[in-house]
Amino acid sequence: MQPLFSIAFTPRWLLLAALLMARPGWADAACEAPATTTEGLVQQALTCNPAQQAYLSRQQAAQHRREASGRLDDPHLSVGVAPNTFGNDQLDDGYIVELSQPLPWPGTLSLDRQLADDRVAGIQAMTAHHQVELARQLRMALARRDYRRQRLAINRENQRLWQLLIETLEDRYASGTANRSALLQAQHERHLLMENAIQLEAALERDSSQIRQALNLPTATALPDLSNDGIPAISDDQLAQRLSVLDEQPQIRALQAEQSQKQHELERIRKQRYPNFSLMTRYNSLWMNEDQRWVVGVGINLPLDQGGRSRQEAALRADQQALDWEQRDRLLALREQLAQAASHYREAGKRLRLYANELLPLARENLAASRDAFRSGEADFQRILTAQRQLLTTQEQQAKAYYQQRTGFAQLTAAAGLVFVSDWQSTNHSENGGHHE
Repeated sequence: MQPLFSIAFTPRWLLLAALLMARPGWADAACEAPATTTEGLVQQALTCNPAQQAYLSRQQAAQHRREASGRLDDPHLSVGVAPNTFGNDQLDDGYIVELSQPLPWPGTLSLDRQLADDRVAGIQAMTAHHQVELARQLRMALARRDYRRQRLAINRENQRLWQLLIETLEDRYASGTANRSALLQAQHERHLLMENAIQLEAALERDSSQIRQALNLPTATALPDLSNDGIPAISDDQLAQRLSVLDEQPQIRALQAEQSQKQHELERIRKQRYPNFSLMTRYNSLWMNEDQRWVVGVGINLPLDQGGRSRQEAALRADQQALDWEQRDRLLALREQLAQAASHYREAGKRLRLYANELLPLARENLAASRDAFRSGEADFQRILTAQRQLLTTQEQQAKAYYQQRTGFAQLTAAAGLVFVSDWQSTNHSENGGHHE
């Protein structure tokens, strides 16, 4: 079963990233206008976000280093001359030419290649983790911005309702059937809403700025309204499946790559206990006997400092133990983060349904009844004031519940190590033998 947690390891995204880095103009063109859906914006962020492109460049650099690893060192060539022999009729020109090739202990070059593979795996895992975090942060920012937009719409609706009531109170005050305190209280309530609207508008500007930064969009780019984007339901089977593959998450893969790197470093240190070889050939024209001028030989180093190597090995084993404990701690944290995120997500969904189906209709009905009673003189201003405030509070609480459901989904998806909604939907498909690209 292929890992589901990220698109970082899929060939299509690696190819796209390589094309974008080769042709920066393409990335700029893709970042000029925002997508129109949440998933489209997440996909756009993976293409346009500068930090994500930096991770992809580091991954490409690690791959180049891997291709350059596991090779023999360059041969050494040295040339020496005897200056006093030049121009001397009694002696031939004297020179020495030596060529040598270092040869490491067998298996060392293979370990170098494996270490390079570990580094590539580590940066791939960190790239995937950054994708998960980038998607989470973008979803949270979009939810926060649309929450404030929804609150601003609620604010303006309530301002309109207060304005209608103020006009009624002005007519009654002019006719002597209403006191001035009721009119002033109504105007005060509307002014409070006006002040809140100013704060919401300013916060919306800051939210939009943060989103444009994540998407690398031009300044003042208009962003789409995503408040009506649906949130998929996450089944218990999908959650259970994600809990069963926690070790496939990017953070765990990064630790696994580091553990593998420490193991290969330990094996390489052990290789250093044995000597390295150097093949050598030399031609020395200073020898009088021509048969002695050409020499071939083998050189070795003498690894005498075994105590230092033993300490290095002990340090690497301690690093491995620390990484093992860190991986266990991270698995526990991921397990509980996933469970807690699922709890918050479900709680917000239940609250949202309660407000939409019961509390908000009751608040509207109560306000309508209070207005009718106020117009007929059966109720005083205090009753309609209470009903109006109750409607505003209920509307804002409903908007907050929807915001919490969206942020809960963002947290839940990140806790599962996923990037796209389709990653959730493909979970059961992969369990049934499907292929996830």
